[in-house]
Amino acid sequence: MALEVGSRLGVFEVTGRLGEGGMGVVYRATDTTLNRDVALKVLPDAFANDPERLARFEREAKVLASLNHPNIAQIHGLEQSGDTRALVLELVEGPTLQDRIAKGPIPLDEALPIARQIAEALEAAHEQGIIHRDLKPANVKVKDDGTVKVLDFGLAKALGPELSDLDAANSPTMTMTAAATKMGVIMGTAAYMSPEQAAGKQVDRRADIWAFGVVLWEMLTGCPLFTGETLSHVLASVLKTDPDWAALPSTTPTPVRRLLRRSLDRNPRERLQHVGDARVEIREALTAPATDEVVRPAIPPAVGWRRALPWAAAFVTGAALAAMAIGAFLGNTSTPRPTPRRFAVVVPSGVGYVLNTLSARLSPDGSRFVYATEGGLHLRNLEELEATPIPDSEGGRDPFFSPDGARLGFLTATQLKVVALSGGAPRTVANLSGGLAPTWTAAGRIIFGRFGSSPLWEMSSEGGAAEPLTVLGEGEVDHDYPQLLPGDEWLLFNVLPDGSAWGDAQIVVQSLTTGERKLLVDGGMFPRFVPTGHIVFARSGGLLAVPFDLATVEVTGTPISVVDNVQQNWGGGAEFSVANDGTLAYVPGGALSGSLVWVNRQGQETPIEAEPREYQTLRLSPDGSRVLTSFEGADRNLDLHLFHLERETFERLTFHPGVDLQGVWSEDGRRVFFSSAREIGGIFSRAADGTGEVVTVRTADGPSSWNVDPSSISPDGASLLVSELRPETGRDVLLISLEEPGASTSLLDTVASETSPQLSPDGRWLAYGSDESGQMEIYVRPFPDVEGGREKISTAGGRAPVWSPDGRELFYRSGDAMLATPISVEPTLRPGTPRILFQGRYRLGTPSRRLYDVAPDGERFLMVKPVSAGDDVASVSQFVVVLDWFSELQARVPTGR
Repeated sequence: MALEVGSRLGVFEVTGRLGEGGMGVVYRATDTTLNRDVALKVLPDAFANDPERLARFEREAKVLASLNHPNIAQIHGLEQSGDTRALVLELVEGPTLQDRIAKGPIPLDEALPIARQIAEALEAAHEQGIIHRDLKPANVKVKDDGTVKVLDFGLAKALGPELSDLDAANSPTMTMTAAATKMGVIMGTAAYMSPEQAAGKQVDRRADIWAFGVVLWEMLTGCPLFTGETLSHVLASVLKTDPDWAALPSTTPTPVRRLLRRSLDRNPRERLQHVGDARVEIREALTAPATDEVVRPAIPPAVGWRRALPWAAAFVTGAALAAMAIGAFLGNTSTPRPTPRRFAVVVPSGVGYVLNTLSARLSPDGSRFVYATEGGLHLRNLEELEATPIPDSEGGRDPFFSPDGARLGFLTATQLKVVALSGGAPRTVANLSGGLAPTWTAAGRIIFGRFGSSPLWEMSSEGGAAEPLTVLGEGEVDHDYPQLLPGDEWLLFNVLPDGSAWGDAQIVVQSLTTGERKLLVDGGMFPRFVPTGHIVFARSGGLLAVPFDLATVEVTGTPISVVDNVQQNWGGGAEFSVANDGTLAYVPGGALSGSLVWVNRQGQETPIEAEPREYQTLRLSPDGSRVLTSFEGADRNLDLHLFHLERETFERLTFHPGVDLQGVWSEDGRRVFFSSAREIGGIFSRAADGTGEVVTVRTADGPSSWNVDPSSISPDGASLLVSELRPETGRDVLLISLEEPGASTSLLDTVASETSPQLSPDGRWLAYGSDESGQMEIYVRPFPDVEGGREKISTAGGRAPVWSPDGRELFYRSGDAMLATPISVEPTLRPGTPRILFQGRYRLGTPSRRLYDVAPDGERFLMVKPVSAGDDVASVSQFVVVLDWFSELQARVPTGR
């Protein structure tokens, strides 16, 4: 259906026509809700009355919408009005690469930066399993500032092969099927198809690599690589004609020539296997002399991270050997330091990465990478493209490698487990609730912290009882994030002083022989010693490094920033890991800053004018006018704040020098109840208008703000439901009386962890999360008689349940999806089938502290969209891996050796 200028499609007003092709007509439009210009790609009429095609297309479009990269034009959503359906796309101004090539060959210094950005876009998509299938100059735009945007990612698959009956003459993009034999589908533009694509065979990412080579060739020469009088002649040229290498400019550097030859190999098995290697070759070409004709063999991906130093295996054998190692690394000034190389490891859409201390960890030799997801641990060999799930690791977190990298330990809510990476099932080493950030020593000991007010503990990696390793000193409330230094004499860890926020934590070392303690850094988290003679740690959403003398056990300089925008989790730990070979891996995104947004059931966002914060929890007031949240203020204290949605202003509600965290509203919205570390820790309340004093509701057993998390209020306002962390049974659900001070009842206290208890609006049903199945799932029980049986609501993992205002639905999060399950309660509880409402990279929170809420009308969800200082959006969807990072570290922070 054609659209006229001035007509509307939903909230979009058409302002002009941009073009037309086999995939549809494209219009410029204005989003009248968000006041921004977009592109509308109106889908062909063949879709109008075909529900199967539409369903398939919508599934593909959701995957494509998950792509979030500065060089990829985004899909904002789908819009429908009557029989007209359109993709809402990012509007990218500027000429296409085809327009630029039409003016003649592109100079090398202009062409290579364009090619590098195209390669980075392809790399990001391939990491999520998305293939472009139709890469060509017409699908690449170059903005005035030089930024490249690749358009129409994956649409050849999303729109075909169903479009085979359309008139392909309307576009150079050709789509047809081998109907007689059903051997395959040809989708794409003939001149840029790979040989296997042109032959109708199954394609993978290597088809995009071929097209990338063809586009680069055309940029450098100004001429198409494959031509012909008809489409058949073009396809024949693709299948048989070899490139005329002499046509390349004589100044083309060797790395670029090598890249073209590897990209344009007709045998997919011999072709360049990963487009990230193209980016590396381009970087070499940008730094190499233009006349360099020395042909060097390409470095396989594995070489960079296996550049093992002779001392790596003996890293933990003693201080003397460690000092020799550092000298060997730093002393050879005749050999140029290697240039660091960066690439992204993308978590596939829907996997649901779990943001937690050490959820991403490199093996000691830098060859492997493990991370925690909603469904369990995933292990990736950096030589390979795909991560492999570790069997029976559901609910696993805080993974850590043995010193030889042959085994992997991890925690669940109630156990410590170890698995051999050569194969086999994980075995339980110990029953352990509330463990935190373990480390495995060369002597076969495991050292770890614990949630709450706790010293450090140690135990054998073979099992047995855990014993305290440190003692909390006067004014200290926690010891965490241990690392045993080379020589096995000194322990590096964090100390949290009483009444302090995580930003004020101290980095110390302590002798395991004499107990001597030395303060190294005042104000830093998650310290790691690295073989260059540095301690790397986190502060304010970035990494800093300070020179450290292992012989004197002293810092010898001033901390200097080395990496910006590194995720820090709710407990202050930082999501980074450093291997002995100099490989660094981290989760980008700063200190978990996020923006408040409304998201409707269709996944459409409406931003809220509130400054991004490191929100810890979110709760809407009963009338939906205010948001109760907790974040760190300018004084670095974690306090409760109210955000007034109508006035769009914040109001600070508590003023305690420490930690005030999870809060819930009273049923009438006049008071709030919250957890706090004040006094000896516990639950407190205050009037929501900020008047009156803070009232103690229940005290905890120690100065901990996370031992107990208030979750919901009974409809009569008489009771508060909380989840409390206990050493023996993990998190349990308690009912605390608000009418009888100190009175409480244990509702659920199994060996599993039960979190986020939520009472239905009529007070008859209790929804909660439990990891009794091995991963967190959602259950419902009758209330107050919780022994009356239960129903499992989620089907593939879930957390943070919230009832709809009418009690007929139960919402919950699973990975990056928001799900809804219809609930019928007459004559008894009958849950329906969960369905996904929307998916997106919104902050997940922890199992006991949710970071979303439901509006009183049940139609909108208050979410936190991750942001960072340097990017519009920073999602927990990828890890950055830096090879040979030690050379960069030493250059930025010299040790003086």
